[in-house]
Amino acid sequence: MMNVLFCKNSFAGPISGADEIVVNYAVGLKAEGHSSSVLLVHPPDDDDPMAARLRAAGVPLSSLASSKFTASLAAGRKLAIRAMRAFSPASRLIRTNSRKIVFDLLQRYHDACCEHLTRSRPDLVHVLTPDPGAVMLIRAAHTVGIPVVYQEVGIPFDPPGFEEVYERFVSVLPLCAEVAILSPRLAQEMRRLVPQIRTPQVLPIMSHDATNGALKPRPSSASVRFGYAARLEHLKGPLRLVEGFRIAHRTQPCIELDIAGDGSQRREIALALRKLGLENKCRLAGTYTTVDERSRFMRDIDVFVLPSLTEGTPNAIIEAMAHAKPVIATAVGGIPDFVTEDVGILVAPGDAQALGAAMIRLANDAGLREAMGRAAREKYEQIFSPGVVMPLLFNFYRRVIDGNGDRNNGAGHPTKDITHPWSSVDERDLSHSLK
Repeated sequence: MMNVLFCKNSFAGPISGADEIVVNYAVGLKAEGHSSSVLLVHPPDDDDPMAARLRAAGVPLSSLASSKFTASLAAGRKLAIRAMRAFSPASRLIRTNSRKIVFDLLQRYHDACCEHLTRSRPDLVHVLTPDPGAVMLIRAAHTVGIPVVYQEVGIPFDPPGFEEVYERFVSVLPLCAEVAILSPRLAQEMRRLVPQIRTPQVLPIMSHDATNGALKPRPSSASVRFGYAARLEHLKGPLRLVEGFRIAHRTQPCIELDIAGDGSQRREIALALRKLGLENKCRLAGTYTTVDERSRFMRDIDVFVLPSLTEGTPNAIIEAMAHAKPVIATAVGGIPDFVTEDVGILVAPGDAQALGAAMIRLANDAGLREAMGRAAREKYEQIFSPGVVMPLLFNFYRRVIDGNGDRNNGAGHPTKDITHPWSSVDERDLSHSLK
């Protein structure tokens, strides 16, 4: 039996891919009879949905900082954002100084983290996301002598404006026993941008029907409903989605659009829809916070759309595939590794015309939507379901714990046969994957 501790700076709120990874891995290990727990630097809110899912599964959740400290940091962040908006010429300097202050403050929890690790003594520490808390967590695990792995959930040095954070973060990567990434293309990007990581381990997101809900078809309707679920921020492309929807609606007046999420562009999106006369064809659903709400949203759409400008491996696309929904997405990050032409349609980032054309094509062809939906569900089962991810995860952990460099053998601890299509990716595969 393994004892794995998952560590993050904080839970980021609904529709967070990194939070989903932590919860699904931890709950999956617990279900397999292993010991798993979660340590956050900042305590979650009392009603946090991720914390609730961990409690329901019997996975222990601890935190290092006090609620008062966390609230103070949040208040400071709001002040910094206001200052950047009020003094835009100095915004970069304000951001840099604010990040340094936060980084320095979080390093003060190093000793407390070491004490927690010494008491709990996990076999392995698994850290996600390259934030200031992760730097401290990795250093603490290394100090105590517990093997630590880091899992990158996006692209190093991305998005724009994040470069200085990653420049500081890469200093702790040599302390990690292994570095994992979510797909072959993302592994190629990791190796290109962080050359000291020669061959990162491909360790995909795990999802399953228990968190995606029962697979139920949407009741037949004369309309075709497109759905988007992500933060309403520039990099997720919601305004390009509105423009693509406008283009498609000119020839397909029966289409509808559901948008789940919240963010700084919500008001701008609502104004754009009103200006275009499409407010009655689009529903701003807000952010879903429970598994049931997420499943209901996915069941009620016909096609899932995510026109991001940059991505890692979006959890929302995987959730849509689990619900047998065809996908329209941008060819960025790791998306082309699993949204293939049988599953959906890929377009260039920022290309509203191509987005609209893809929506028209799927709105016009119910048979194509059904065929792509079936293929999406099959690919979900092949790449992201527990039956194929858990053996890969177990083998990865066992190899790190035993200190064995052989990726294909369980270091003297045999596991189930690994049938995952990404399990044997090597350096040649990574080099070939982008050609």
